[in-house]
Amino acid sequence: MRITLIRHGMTTANERRLYCGSSDLPLSAAGVEQLKMLRYPLPADARFITSGMRRCDETLALLFGEVEREVMPDFREINFGVFELHSYEDLKCNPDYQAWISGENEKNVPPGGESGEQMTRRVLAALETVMCDGHDAVIVTHGGVIAAIMASLFPKEKRSRYAWQPKPGHGYVVDWDRESRTGIYFELKEEESMSSDWRNKKPEECNYSFTQHRACEFFPCHKTDDPDNFNCLFCYCPLYTLGSKCGGNFVYLENGHKDCSNCLVPHRRSSYSYIISKYPELAELARKNR
Repeated sequence: MRITLIRHGMTTANERRLYCGSSDLPLSAAGVEQLKMLRYPLPADARFITSGMRRCDETLALLFGEVEREVMPDFREINFGVFELHSYEDLKCNPDYQAWISGENEKNVPPGGESGEQMTRRVLAALETVMCDGHDAVIVTHGGVIAAIMASLFPKEKRSRYAWQPKPGHGYVVDWDRESRTGIYFELKEEESMSSDWRNKKPEECNYSFTQHRACEFFPCHKTDDPDNFNCLFCYCPLYTLGSKCGGNFVYLENGHKDCSNCLVPHRRSSYSYIISKYPELAELARKNR
């Protein structure tokens, strides 16, 4: 299944570098304008979920329109308690604040709030509920929530929670296999979103036609002299099922299996248009086998 995690757009608290978790702030004017510049493709048949906070609901509407949404409050940001809507400069001389940011910070509970560990437990329980449903989901939530999810799903990367935290309006796409409890991810970045002039460009000139997952244990999964241009977009080649009509560099083994070890067709930066041009053949094959 595919889970898309998107952080809400900017608020005045983000702009002023204030702790903001349980405070239900709207997007700022700058946050609204930033989101208007982003164009993410509308996922087919996906559930849309938010934490129910205004900034998340407004972000969902700006990115995807008035789609039907579900509210799961357990995806809300950490509750900073009495430190809500205060900055480091406001709090740096406060002994309660110094106690909170010292030692095992994830275990420390701010007065009237919750610890990082407490937030992570409720968030992962909510994520497990989504995963058990089995449907693709778009979750518009908060930076700390996304960081906690990514750190839990991909612990081998050994990235800090701050390193996992995406910019406002951005996030990650996670393809996850529940049975093996493994998955891969790629980032949603500003340069990968569709700018207003994308329709006037060839697909190979646009960022949506190329992505890499260098953290993948198999990267690059085919021998290449040009790893910087190795395209991971079509990880499992959609043309394999076309047999001898795929147009790639393959051989059939004695056991009848198709060996594509020496084929780079789906992994070239320039192959997007060719792959897409073959989709009518795939659709016809699917029609015959329904």
